[in-house]
Amino acid sequence: MSSDQIEALKEEIWRRAREKADQILREAEAEASRIIKEAKRRVEELARSRVEPEKLLLRRRIIGKAISDGRRMVIMAKNEVVKRAFEKAVEKLRKEAESKSETYVNFLRRSLERALEYVSGPDIDEVVIYANESDLNLVASMVKDAPMRVRLEKSPIIGGVNVLSADGRKSYYSSIESRLEALKPILGERVANLLFKGAEAA
Repeated sequence: MSSDQIEALKEEIWRRAREKADQILREAEAEASRIIKEAKRRVEELARSRVEPEKLLLRRRIIGKAISDGRRMVIMAKNEVVKRAFEKAVEKLRKEAESKSETYVNFLRRSLERALEYVSGPDIDEVVIYANESDLNLVASMVKDAPMRVRLEKSPIIGGVNVLSADGRKSYYSSIESRLEALKPILGERVANLLFKGAEAA
């Protein structure tokens, strides 16, 4: 995946996620607030029937748990926003692959070149290329001059290729899914920081 595609992916994740972030956070924070208010009400009810030392202890325990539950709900809501953002990004990439646009075909060619370069060697005489069924003809045209025997296999990946030496000793994963999975920890953290820093400041 090129730097331009990575930037485009980051921008898409940011744009899609920001649309849902405010609503999801508002709902989570409202529910957290409701939990805390309900906990305070329970504290007051219990406190009226207990002696003073027990009142303080109960109040601390119940409100502490309510605050913890509320924080956990907000964290879960943030995680859901990031998850949805990646789902939207995957869908966009799926449509790009299905369209066989110039951008996608260039990505497929570069992925294939890098994979073959990595997997090839003096002791490698055959490789297996896994690609989406709709990409097999494209891939076949791109490897017709490959210096080793090539076997094509269809795979349920969205796009890109995964290449293995026939003996299984070397492999290179360059499918859209594997690229996105590699980027997910970095992009997920950046998306969360961008989204929720702004939300907290609002």
